[in-house]
Amino acid sequence: AQDGDPLVVHIDTMTPVLPRTGDVQITGTVTNVSDDTFTRVNLHPFSSETPILDALNLKQSAEIDPTQFVGERVTVPGTFDTIDTLAPGQTEPFADSVPVELLATSGEPGVYWIGVHAIGDSSVPRDIVADGRARTFIPREPSGAAQAREASVVLPIRSRVWFDEDGAVAGTERWARRLAEGGSLDGVLDMADAAGSSPYSWLVDPAVLHALLRLADGNPPRTLTPDPNVPGQEPAPVEPSEEGGEVESPASTDDTLTPSPSAPAEEPTEEEAQLAVSAAAWLERFKLLVGATPVLTLPYGDIDVSASVRNDRTRLDQAVARGAEVMTALELPSQPTVAPENDLLSPEAIAALPQGVTILLGDNAFAIPPTSPTSVVKLLGHEVVITSTGAESGGPAPTAASDPLALRQRLLSEAALRLEADDTAPLVVTLPTVWNGEDAASFFTDLEQPWLDLVPLGEVAAGTPKGVPAASLTYTEDDIAEELDPAAFAAANRASEAATLLEQVVIPVTTIETHVRDEVLVTLSEQHRERPGLAVAAAGRVEDSLRRDLARIRIEAPPAVTLSSDSGPLGVTLVNGLDQPVEVQVQVRTNGELTLSGGGVRRLGPQARSVVRFEATTSRAGVHNVRLAVTSLDGVPLGATDSLPIRAA
Repeated sequence: AQDGDPLVVHIDTMTPVLPRTGDVQITGTVTNVSDDTFTRVNLHPFSSETPILDALNLKQSAEIDPTQFVGERVTVPGTFDTIDTLAPGQTEPFADSVPVELLATSGEPGVYWIGVHAIGDSSVPRDIVADGRARTFIPREPSGAAQAREASVVLPIRSRVWFDEDGAVAGTERWARRLAEGGSLDGVLDMADAAGSSPYSWLVDPAVLHALLRLADGNPPRTLTPDPNVPGQEPAPVEPSEEGGEVESPASTDDTLTPSPSAPAEEPTEEEAQLAVSAAAWLERFKLLVGATPVLTLPYGDIDVSASVRNDRTRLDQAVARGAEVMTALELPSQPTVAPENDLLSPEAIAALPQGVTILLGDNAFAIPPTSPTSVVKLLGHEVVITSTGAESGGPAPTAASDPLALRQRLLSEAALRLEADDTAPLVVTLPTVWNGEDAASFFTDLEQPWLDLVPLGEVAAGTPKGVPAASLTYTEDDIAEELDPAAFAAANRASEAATLLEQVVIPVTTIETHVRDEVLVTLSEQHRERPGLAVAAAGRVEDSLRRDLARIRIEAPPAVTLSSDSGPLGVTLVNGLDQPVEVQVQVRTNGELTLSGGGVRRLGPQARSVVRFEATTSRAGVHNVRLAVTSLDGVPLGATDSLPIRAA
């Protein structure tokens, strides 16, 4: 902001809990974002005097203006660092060490403000107003408790997945960046590595894993190749080579996950080959990190569950089933889970979910957050795990709320307040972001406190639920308005209908419907709520591609026909432009005073042509207009038409 502080202070490391004796260490950086040169910049630690005693006041405190006074600075020499000169754009590190007795804290149980003020000389003389500041929360070390409080940390892997109109995974450059060193997908595995022996849980959209599997396999497009899993359509047996050995065949894959190529693939580019290697390596590394612990598996595509139940329940069923299929094919242990990114779920959606699905809801989903000693409640016939939206919201400004240290301190503060209040409910937190390995390592290391016990989410979910009434849920008209609207589901259904029609006219059984289902499920993701038009357009591209394939089965009629009497023959040509055999028929429409008999069902081989013969009959002289359309055996038009005039003498 133009009226922001001229110096930006960032806390990198800090003593996580306020000790009863000893020093509090704070390190970080200060950056001069002004046009002035600053000299003798002092970095003074400060703290509040009175503690925050409950989660509600902690939430309100996190939202106050960054310039509001919250505590006195410590100015005792030796407790603060000094930077002699800080030029415009320059960043310098600092390190403060202050004895806890010099801080303003009263020592009472609770959570205190703590931070650093930067004060220096520039074109504006030094005064008592800070030139830069950073602050966060620090809990006082809880008094001896009979039992440590439990906390569960969830690492999410969820991201928008798009497909090109030919069915290949779209945005390969973005996927390459995500998989590269420091990218989001690389970072989340680094974060899991950095956790070491600290327990955590994975929350995964299987569509992301599926996209990576497709990329590792060369990112093949959608095809009409016969499904080799159907009896009678198995691949041809391996033939002996001229040297007497066997000809090697490609490694077999589950064709419902990766399309089989219809023709020899072109040699991949260097970028495509590297992306395939990176995707395969990421999947192998992920499998090793997962081990035998079940992965919390979202419905395929991270589908908007509330919108699906409201508009098309079958899409939710498809997404849950498809997610399970992907995890089974990847040989990953899985636990079906619904965890909306905004922590809210409609009552109708909760009631409609299958039994056995783990449900995660934020405490903000209720008019009054329910109190359950296990953080599990019984609601609308389902057990629901309550997550802490306060802990997930991170720390106070001016530092970013999702900053690793800010989020860690908020989590510790929330847990400490529960301990002091003798609240036994485990603290469940879904981390909102991915950090680099160093930040992740310090995050998990400093969570290891004697009064805090990290556990997998599965242990929390197994707790005894407390029954709460459905009326306690709050899901407003505004929440409904934020759901994906019916247009997204209508667009997805049109694409699926086109795939079904194509499957009906192609003689071999293919996987076209399965792959198109995947392509449209990702357009129904909750992550498209902000820009639903993009999702509708993506489904439209899939439909347009399929309609073009259907239109390749076309009909060619003569320009005109003249009958020398009241009847005569007529021939039209059916053309199959697809690389698979098809079975279709020709639908005839006239003005009612002329009839065409003949035609019937036609089978055409790949790239084949066939003449369809009719007998035209009329009892009225003159010109009769005839329209011919190619249809499925059920009479559904494929899109190709032709027309001609028939003149009867």
